[in-house]
Amino acid sequence: MNRVEVTEKIIAKKVAKDLKWADIAKKVGLSKEWVTAACLGQMTLTADQADIVGDFFDLTSEERQWL
Repeated sequence: MNRVEVTEKIIAKKVAKDLKWADIAKKVGLSKEWVTAACLGQMTLTADQADIVGDFFDLTSEERQWL
């Protein structure tokens, strides 16, 4: 698994689950822009933040490491 694959999975899960970046950001405690960038591989999250995001997108522990 690499960063591109994780990003593709996140996008697919977001569409399939009809998730909104703003809803995810609210749970993480960061701005919608920051969370979106992190999910798309442009920023990083703390381990706790990555766990929250990982739960939204059903990411494995290996996949969460890319956040």
